[in-house]
Amino acid sequence: MKQALEQALQQALQQLLKDIEGAEMPDVQLTRPKMKEHGDYAANVAMPLARLLKRSPQQIAASILELVQWPDAVEGADIAGPGFINIRLKKASEAGILKTILSAGDNYGRVELDEHSEKVNLEFVSANPTGPMHVGHARGAVVGDVLGRLLAVCGRDVHREYYINDAGAQIGVLAESVWLRMRELQGETVEFPESAYPGDYVIDIARGLLEKFEYRELATMDADKRLQMIGMDAVAANMDMIRDDLAALNISFDLYFSESNLHQSGRVLELIEKLKADGIVYPGTLPPPKGKEVEDYTPVEQLLFRTTDFGDDVDRPLAKQDGTPTYFAADIAYHVDKFKRGYGRMIDVWGADHGGYVTRVQAAMKALTGLEAQPDVLLVQMVNLTRDGKPVRMSKRAGTFVTLREVVDEVGADAVRFNFMTRRVESQLDFDLEVAKKKNDENPVYYVQYAYARICAILRKAEEEGVTVPAVEEVDLSLLTSHEEQRLISHMLGYPDLLMKAADKLEAYRVATYTMRLAADFHSFYHKHRVVTEDAELTAARLLLARGVAQVIRNALAVLGVSAPERM
Repeated sequence: MKQALEQALQQALQQLLKDIEGAEMPDVQLTRPKMKEHGDYAANVAMPLARLLKRSPQQIAASILELVQWPDAVEGADIAGPGFINIRLKKASEAGILKTILSAGDNYGRVELDEHSEKVNLEFVSANPTGPMHVGHARGAVVGDVLGRLLAVCGRDVHREYYINDAGAQIGVLAESVWLRMRELQGETVEFPESAYPGDYVIDIARGLLEKFEYRELATMDADKRLQMIGMDAVAANMDMIRDDLAALNISFDLYFSESNLHQSGRVLELIEKLKADGIVYPGTLPPPKGKEVEDYTPVEQLLFRTTDFGDDVDRPLAKQDGTPTYFAADIAYHVDKFKRGYGRMIDVWGADHGGYVTRVQAAMKALTGLEAQPDVLLVQMVNLTRDGKPVRMSKRAGTFVTLREVVDEVGADAVRFNFMTRRVESQLDFDLEVAKKKNDENPVYYVQYAYARICAILRKAEEEGVTVPAVEEVDLSLLTSHEEQRLISHMLGYPDLLMKAADKLEAYRVATYTMRLAADFHSFYHKHRVVTEDAELTAARLLLARGVAQVIRNALAVLGVSAPERM
């Protein structure tokens, strides 16, 4: 219907502008008015032509309405405000969408991949492999996974990556923490520094290594070699735990990319040498950090990248005094590697505490690849975990925080996934464990799933009572004229556009809020109208309406990675 209306307006504009040399045809895009009294669709095609035609938008809109040949479904159109064209449709004229929905099934709203599909590299989670994932990681994990599903449904070729930060000082601290626990398990009295990782998982790793290696051999080994070996095994153990935690949330990756392999391959040093050859690095010193008072600050000469030439606010160090690369050097080498693998579009999902890091990475990518504003970065705000409104205490297993797995085990993957998608990523999220377990409308995932299960129950009961529904083509859908029925149809019509808008804006939360609105509209319809009535034709139409709503809820929940139970 929307395409037919846009085509009718396009043809009217062609007639209006046919005798005007060099006239540029405005893009016809219909929108849904927020208020029902403003019609079913609105078009803003008159205002962009005012300067060209030297007439008021209202006069131009009137001329368009004189020329336009509307489809039969249009009841009328009028001019509002400064020249908007508001279009009113005949009742139930859009109910035909049910045929499309039921025919397409699980593919309703989906755009298939083809040779022109955009290739997208999506990096998310990338938690340090120094312990179990916490609730903050979980939100970024869910946001990234749902975004990947959304982009794939909208026809993008999505490749998911997890960047393993398995190089740097934190791995040395992890190795030392495990070694101290190994000594303690051997009966030694050990003093733990404040920097040591405190969780019980460190003890588990230590026990595993004592089963794998001879303790005496490790004790007499060169200290650096021992810590390197322990660090590698500890990272592997933690990554197994992280993969298992992610699997509990139904999240997987196409590639786990190792930072240490990036260094060992020589690609980081190669990048630095290239930048030297390009003349965009230099030895220099940096001022003290902005917004911080640093006593006795002593400038240190480092190898600096001229990122200010590419939009950054200060040049950034690529190498320390001893010549070893900085984390920034490894990070841009990784993004350049993505580019070389054919990804002109990169999306990174980071924690909100990385906000100051975005500009420098984008500046580096502009210098190295010519790409503007790449990668796209989503900064995900924190999760405040509560129980009946009170903060949840830290986990014994993690030592300092509540783990993702503890939350999933308590409330379930569906509750975690859906609740984490009900807010914009830039908004902090309050997640109450007790609310997430409730079986009422306080719990948003239950509210949506219950709408789907309720429809399944209606369809089962109708079948048990011997009510048969004819083929869609034989059902009189013009009977669906009530306000509640029209709202449901309107929402289902908008589902494909909702997906595309959410994908274009990287705002996957829109899918969750859409399902809540659709569920609310169905519950409202159910409380005001019987589906199975004495009128066989109306019953058939309403059963098809219910099937259509169920299909769209199911499809949207699939984008969110949430199940659609038929019984609750």
